[in-house]
Amino acid sequence: MTKIALLQFDNAMDGDINARHKTMLTMAESALKNGAELVFFPECFQYAGDSCDSPRVLAETYAEGWQKSCSALAKKYHAYVVPWDYHIAEDGKVYNTSYVLDRDGNFVGRYCKCNLTYKEHMSGISCGREIPVFDLDIGKVGIMICFDNYFPEVAAALGNKGAELILYPLYGDTLNPQWELKMRARAIDHSLYVASCQIDSRRNVSFTGIVDPEGNVISRLTTDNSYTVTEIDLKRRVITNTSCSKAIVGEDLRKYLHKCRNARAFSSLSEEGYAADDWSEIFIK
Repeated sequence: MTKIALLQFDNAMDGDINARHKTMLTMAESALKNGAELVFFPECFQYAGDSCDSPRVLAETYAEGWQKSCSALAKKYHAYVVPWDYHIAEDGKVYNTSYVLDRDGNFVGRYCKCNLTYKEHMSGISCGREIPVFDLDIGKVGIMICFDNYFPEVAAALGNKGAELILYPLYGDTLNPQWELKMRARAIDHSLYVASCQIDSRRNVSFTGIVDPEGNVISRLTTDNSYTVTEIDLKRRVITNTSCSKAIVGEDLRKYLHKCRNARAFSSLSEEGYAADDWSEIFIK
């Protein structure tokens, strides 16, 4: 069993970035004191106030200090911490990322958001190209960020690599009730847990919570500036029966899906699909 911290903040608070960092660390520490083994933060909360700086400037100014603070928190409580931030890579490009710090505060690896919104493209952020799964002592953990949830291929890639839990930091969404349906579908499709963390509850569309491998919402935060610690079993398996054989009681769905998946049929998913020639064809005024 693993205890996951769920945190939800209040985006109406003061826009000072350092104050927002402090708020996140304080709430995360409360959750860790209550036994959480992993805590993760939402997309963009620290920069969603009054900041007008570019992602590059924000990364140059705050990213190193934020990582050091989160690393110290992980080491203090011997727990996993998964911060969100902008990141300038060795190639000079800026990415929207979440990264994993281990129980000793050491950097494990990062996920760079693969699917970007128009605003992100225009702000100079680059698309990530890898979808890693991190093999932690609690289980295999993957990450998708906000708009990634519009693309089932991200969760499929994580599930295909054996992820048992997807961490899903996000800013928010606009599709209600489709957002919850999609999140639950991602969990059902690959027989895994999906844990979301949004910046606040004001939009009444998305939420901070956990969906189990059967698609049930087992934890949900409904108020801002709140947290909860939820225990989940990453070794839990969904049992189904498609064989119609009396000699077979059932199938471990996760293993069954991997065994039956015909990867050769999905080659077209790596190709460029239909797309508008220009952004102007997309927007409705």
